[in-house]
Amino acid sequence: MPNWSNASPQASLRNPEITTRPTGHSPWAFFMSLLRLLLLSVAFVWLATGLLVLHPYYRQEGAHSLELLGLPSWLMYFTCAGEVLLGLRVALGKPAAWITVLQIGMIVFFTAALLVTQPMLAVHPVGALTKNIPIITAIAAAWLVGREGWSRRAVWLLRAGVAIIWITEGLFPKILFQQDYELDIVARSPLTPMDAPMFLRLLGAAQVLAGLATLLLRGKALQILLAGEILGLILLPILVGIEDTTLLFHPFAPLIKNVPILAASVIVLLKEKT
Repeated sequence: MPNWSNASPQASLRNPEITTRPTGHSPWAFFMSLLRLLLLSVAFVWLATGLLVLHPYYRQEGAHSLELLGLPSWLMYFTCAGEVLLGLRVALGKPAAWITVLQIGMIVFFTAALLVTQPMLAVHPVGALTKNIPIITAIAAAWLVGREGWSRRAVWLLRAGVAIIWITEGLFPKILFQQDYELDIVARSPLTPMDAPMFLRLLGAAQVLAGLATLLLRGKALQILLAGEILGLILLPILVGIEDTTLLFHPFAPLIKNVPILAASVIVLLKEKT
């Protein structure tokens, strides 16, 4: 019977902050663990970005991005097939070092390539590329948990990833680089109580403060903040998706990438409670 525990007894003795899973050795218990939740959330992004190539809007936008890079459109199908296989491996396997390096390497490569030809993606209103940061931290945290359990640094890595996306989403597209796309969405919304640019600035300031507070708060205050962020991660994509349904099928998956951020937020909340 394989040992499904998060960390060895020796590792726990070296670092008393490491917490192991319950003593049950069932593979099913491992599958239902918080580590598996994190892995499934990352796998969901790979699977979705691979399978959505079946949608015509995805293919249209994907072909355009490849054309800007001077690459043929058939490469999109090859890449999507690879993403599906990668997603299945992440969902069903353990967070080995090689799969961790492969995932992070692919994300960094794709992000850098897109920034060369489309630099404004760095300040995309819905975080098309900035959301890659918390996904990387989620992948790295999963690898750490596989080696040493839910150690303090593994939880803090997730926490940092959650914090940074609130800071970047608030600071860049909403305060420093407001764009017509988001201004139009806000102006059309019946929920906006004021001038669209001012509303975005206030919302951006609130997001930056939330990100900083995620790093600084502890105990009950942090739990309340994380619960609010989790609610925002669920409601905001729904509201934006209603206004622009194409975001659901975009090859950069700006809304789909909320899933690992949501999972990380839930895990940090649960770990803070314990």
